[in-house]
Amino acid sequence: MSRPASQGPGSINRRTLLLASAGALVLAGAGVTGFLARRELKGTLLSAFEDARGDQYVGGARLESSQIFGGRVPMRAHGCAVHPLDPMRVLYFARRPGTKAFELDRATNTVREILVTPKDRHLAGHGVFSRDAHWLFTPEHDYVQPRGVLAVRDARTFEIVGEYDTGGIDPHEVLLSHDGSKLIVANGGILTHPRSYREKLNIPTMDPSLVILDARTGERLEQWRLPDHLLSIRHLALTSDGDIAVGLQYEGAPERAPSVAALYRPSEGLHLLDVPTETRPRLRGYVASIALSEAANVVVAACPYGQGVACWDLRTRTFIDFIPAAETYGVSRLADGSLMASQRDGTMYSLHGAHSRSRFVTVDRESPIRWDDHWTSVIDS
Repeated sequence: MSRPASQGPGSINRRTLLLASAGALVLAGAGVTGFLARRELKGTLLSAFEDARGDQYVGGARLESSQIFGGRVPMRAHGCAVHPLDPMRVLYFARRPGTKAFELDRATNTVREILVTPKDRHLAGHGVFSRDAHWLFTPEHDYVQPRGVLAVRDARTFEIVGEYDTGGIDPHEVLLSHDGSKLIVANGGILTHPRSYREKLNIPTMDPSLVILDARTGERLEQWRLPDHLLSIRHLALTSDGDIAVGLQYEGAPERAPSVAALYRPSEGLHLLDVPTETRPRLRGYVASIALSEAANVVVAACPYGQGVACWDLRTRTFIDFIPAAETYGVSRLADGSLMASQRDGTMYSLHGAHSRSRFVTVDRESPIRWDDHWTSVIDS
């Protein structure tokens, strides 16, 4: 693995990531402050959540009004997919080993069940539409074979019309390339079975990989593995030019995890993002979600077990800092490039640079809620 280039004059360095007195992240410094400080929070963040009674919901938060919205579902959901032609329609996928997905109509706050996986398969909590909205791709784990499947579904009826082999097991997150021609799949490599719920059955032989498929044919175009097979590949974030930030979960001793994130570049392949040796134990080997901002030139990874957020320079791949932020699970980029984060206790905050202070978002809710791990940002017209 090649070492990252030295940090350029326009890059973020350790001094420009500051810890706010409120205990959240701050992006400050030349360029970043100017970009983030001028903008008000706009749009909607979509996520699953639960209330104080443990009831499960799919919905989100409107940033301009600070209102929480959602509809109740019978099981915990995880990630979501926004209909590309009608952003008021959002699909939410059950957390593994769940077998159902739901559609939320944001105009009416009504929810309906839309699909159930075939026998002997379960969902991975994620899915993505094709650009033309004709197809829905859902990562599914065939736990009898075992094998990873990307089911190709008619986006009107949600019936399976085909399937692609993911080249591994435990496919988790899937993304569509910006031109719609490729599917990017995170094969976690971990064998589970509903009889043992989420118990991991193959740690000594697990085989995670990052796979790129032809979206039209399912042909495997690329497959990348990291040097340490205990680094399960879980979460993905995509830049405009095809770079992919990868969130990892280490299945060995947490303090021995070599990193918690990697970066794929089309011209270079997949490489770990470096973490200083003395910092690695703090990350606890676990990323719940990952996001990036090209405008701010930063990759951020939520490390809830480490009680903080790890940050890297996107251009140079150098480590910036690990900032304490208790139980931060969700991170997401808004349309303007600014970044939002959520804590398990329901708190939301922006990674904001004005006057070296983060901005906490007070949401309008009657009782406490707990956000799930993933955010999806949409702009409402």
